Amino acid sequence: MLALSSLNKLLGHVLAPPALHTAVLFTAAGALVSYATAASSPESSSNPRPKDDIRVLVGLASEVWAETKEDGEGMVDSELGRIIVLPIVPTSKQQQEGGSGNSNNSGNNSTSSSQPPKDSALLIALNATDDIEWGDLQHKAQTLAAHLSKPLEKLQAKLDSTSPPLSKTTRR
Repeated sequence: MLALSSLNKLLGHVLAPPALHTAVLFTAAGALVSYATAASSPESSSNPRPKDDIRVLVGLASEVWAETKEDGEGMVDSELGRIIVLPIVPTSKQQQEGGSGNSNNSGNNSTSSSQPPKDSALLIALNATDDIEWGDLQHKAQTLAAHLSKPLEKLQAKLDSTSPPLSKTTRR
């Protein structure tokens, strides 16, 4: 199951400071769920990024996603560094959209034949310096998204199967 402490540890494992210094999990609406950060430079090794910087990153990543979700991922070079944004899609949706029995698309994230999911509950964003190649950043983001998709699918199944409880205001 998804636990915030586990999410934070998992996000932390993706980091490769000082180049890849921040990993963020957030909702499509821009609500921060979890993040991990490392010092982006050796002289600030004891001070990871403040939460306000993380919120700015989430805001920018949300805007990037809003502009690029039809492509299935968003990438931007900004004052904050390189940012890549990917949806976390449950594995069953990935298989349905992949179609035609070809599950080996190693590294090719082309979405010309299938539409990307527009209802992704969660997104991830990785923030790095220019020292990391786009391909490496993309590979790390795709690996993280695939890893998180499995527990998300279980959680989504539970959410879909439960009916909302009656509120206290409707009882008399």
